[in-house]
Amino acid sequence: MPVAPLESELERVLALQRQSFLAEMPVSAKSREDRLDRAAAMLLAHRKRLHESAMQDFPVRGRDFTYLVEIAASLQVLMDARKSVHRWMRPERRKAPVPFNLFGARSQIQYQPLGVVGIMGAWNAPINLVLVPLATALAAGNRAMLCPSDLMPHCGEALNEAVRAYFDASELAVACGGLEVSKAFSRLQFDHLLFTGSPQVGAMVMQQAAPNLVPVTLELGGKCPVLIGAGADLADTARVLVATKTMNGGQACLAPDLVFVPREQLEALVTELDRAARQLYPGAAGHPDYCGIVNQRHFARIESLVEQARAAGADVRPIGVNAGCVLDEARRRLALHLIIDPPQGSRAMTEEIFGPVFTVLGYDDLGKTCASLRAMPKPLGLYVFSRNSAQTQSILDQTFSGGVTVNDALFHYSVPDLPFGGVGRSGMGSYSFGIEGFRRFSHARSVYYQAGPRSLLRVMQPPYGRLFDLLIRKRLEKLAQRYAERVPPPRRPQDSGR
Repeated sequence: MPVAPLESELERVLALQRQSFLAEMPVSAKSREDRLDRAAAMLLAHRKRLHESAMQDFPVRGRDFTYLVEIAASLQVLMDARKSVHRWMRPERRKAPVPFNLFGARSQIQYQPLGVVGIMGAWNAPINLVLVPLATALAAGNRAMLCPSDLMPHCGEALNEAVRAYFDASELAVACGGLEVSKAFSRLQFDHLLFTGSPQVGAMVMQQAAPNLVPVTLELGGKCPVLIGAGADLADTARVLVATKTMNGGQACLAPDLVFVPREQLEALVTELDRAARQLYPGAAGHPDYCGIVNQRHFARIESLVEQARAAGADVRPIGVNAGCVLDEARRRLALHLIIDPPQGSRAMTEEIFGPVFTVLGYDDLGKTCASLRAMPKPLGLYVFSRNSAQTQSILDQTFSGGVTVNDALFHYSVPDLPFGGVGRSGMGSYSFGIEGFRRFSHARSVYYQAGPRSLLRVMQPPYGRLFDLLIRKRLEKLAQRYAERVPPPRRPQDSGR
């Protein structure tokens, strides 16, 4: 089967990067710091062009929010990696076995770069989601190829222009284009592939990478639940939930989705959510900082999800509206909506909403609520609002999620020293802005330095005799006796036929 021209070009760049990487080994701290400096300089020099490209690709998005997420946050991660790379590279000491350690034997982990890393970004933060993982990939000593979302063509072009001005293709390259480019990119034989996006597309990326045995890290999504304990500060909780749900128009993998509140406090929470929405966005969907949905297909999907819940008998309420705009079809903006107690089979209960809609459910028994969450696909994030530490720990013990923020939302993602990733359907593997990201894009190579007299190894080598009996066989006999006294023998199963 002939190779398509675009795939052939991608393979050429990959081969160029791998050849250049192998020729450079070992990758010095100075070389890594230089690439991180150039990446930061690139972002600063092209910040206006990159910012405007993101504004062009979204129907409407707050200018300050775009600058904060795409430019400032990405720059900070690059600068932090530059400052920390020398420390991250140090070998990590591990305990050497007895008795060899008494003679000076040493064990350590040396972090070695993988080679060429592929980074596939998502459309909801098109610049941030390629540059942030790039920071730790470069810090780990790798070359990289970036594939921005095909839904963000202006961002892809602007990023490609910026990269070409500061990097040779043998170090860093951008693959921009349509869906076919993304598919071809996921088939390349990288040393590691990171994908950020939906579970559905993530499954296809993993399938494409499998024939080449390319290790993948999948940052996906899911219905991130919020559990509000009795006695929580509802006003503060509501402000946090509205601020994080409307960030980027709710188009974030960590956006809170399902909100569980004690049934007797449900209406009080609705009141506080409405008040918070009015304060943050006077004019509702007409406010200049209120973000639009990325395209018409997603906009129609969210509208139909809301209408399906309404038709099924759910209580659907737009909030924060007053005399403001509920629907701005031209810019694909929908005021924040609550779907209260929808039926179990409705799409609001099963689909990741990825828009400005909350599903709010009253509960009577917190333990049963946690049990129902355990039966659902494991989410990327979980948010607990409680003043009771024992109650908080009980929730953590009874639920699953990639990460947790207590008495806030999304914040665990912003902590550099915490690994970020999903579990089950919400993702595979993890990375971070800090050392966990460095480790993700490195090989943890075990190194052991032997010391001491070789005779200490005699028991492990044939011919086996008295020394083996003394040190191995008799020890196992003593352990067997000890465990027989500690652990009662298993009961024989009853014969149900008699």
